[in-house]
Amino acid sequence: MAENASIKNELLAQESSIADSISAPEARFECPICLNWLRDPVLTSCGHRFCRRCIQPWLEDNPTCPVDNMKLQKDHDIFPDNFTRREISQHRTKCPNIVRGCYEELSPLDVEAHLIICKFNPPQLPDNEKLRCLFVDCGCEEKFEDEPERQKHLEKDMQRHLTLMSQTLSKVVINNTSSTSASAIAQQANFWDPQPKGEQNSNFTSNESIDALLKSLYEKIVILEQKSREQDIIISNMSNQIAATNLAMSKIALRHCNGCYLWFINDIKNKINTMRNNTYTMFYSPGFYSSPNGYKLCVRFNLSTRNNSYIAVLVHMMKTEHDNALDWPFSGRISVSIVHPNDPNKNIKETMMTRPELEAFRQPVQELNTKGFGYTEFASLEDIIEQGFIDANQLIIKVQVQPV
Repeated sequence: MAENASIKNELLAQESSIADSISAPEARFECPICLNWLRDPVLTSCGHRFCRRCIQPWLEDNPTCPVDNMKLQKDHDIFPDNFTRREISQHRTKCPNIVRGCYEELSPLDVEAHLIICKFNPPQLPDNEKLRCLFVDCGCEEKFEDEPERQKHLEKDMQRHLTLMSQTLSKVVINNTSSTSASAIAQQANFWDPQPKGEQNSNFTSNESIDALLKSLYEKIVILEQKSREQDIIISNMSNQIAATNLAMSKIALRHCNGCYLWFINDIKNKINTMRNNTYTMFYSPGFYSSPNGYKLCVRFNLSTRNNSYIAVLVHMMKTEHDNALDWPFSGRISVSIVHPNDPNKNIKETMMTRPELEAFRQPVQELNTKGFGYTEFASLEDIIEQGFIDANQLIIKVQVQPV
């Protein structure tokens, strides 16, 4: 279960990274101030382009070009750049909500207006219901509206999380060693030995003992600091190795599952509420393979558009690097099950044969075939909740694919 959750988290992080790379502007269309697509582009007399709303406030405080420091007057040295505006309007970028299911392609100039009305915007949750960072016990206080935002945060702030984790570990190590090292240092310095009777220079001996103790303590602190640094390096290396191993294992598991895939849908209650608030919200599983060099598919889960008291489960074909070596359209048997966590006799299972004449089973021309095939009213949402299919805020969907 933990391995499948790790696979999903890794894919979500990869999807967020893909969305970022798609949205990144070319250098000639990037505003040097906000580092984003040029909005209402203007051209300065010194030949540089900026967003109008970025350069005007800048010139009010500092009448020089941010790039080459040439003197500029906002009323005489700023000109509309309609040519650049037309070039940008011909480009297309994905909606930032692509990881939540919005595949709208827009002009970069229209992204902000689209986000105001986008049906895939994350729900605005009260502060006490927001998702916490997985490193909250190490000191990260970030909160998020939904799972994709948290996964994006985990990917971008990995270095800070490793630092927090190493600091927490260092405190634990120092606390565990302090009790034993204190007694050992005291013995080395003879701190607890009573003074001999009749000692003439007892004050001098006491001062020597304290000096020896302080010296020993200083040496121990230096040793502990060195060990702490070594452990930080070891933890960092191990974390990198674990991340690389998890990524490799996730790819291996998805490719070598032989068409039998278990999709563990975490945070299912929040996902159901999101779909109830927006019936166009859909969730997709990672892509899995019918065989190591076979067909690639994924599962879609959403509320039925006909009756939102039912859930829809559909299968989509996905693009691979070896599609030309496969037989198209895809033909075979597909079984879909909702797995009961405690009683396999209660599993909800349906089996369907593919229909080659449908577009859903043709060779994909993009990453994901927009047409899916399956059940628009697979199971009642009320039955799923009341019969205990949701356990630990998780729902399990099993898919078996057998090409013929």
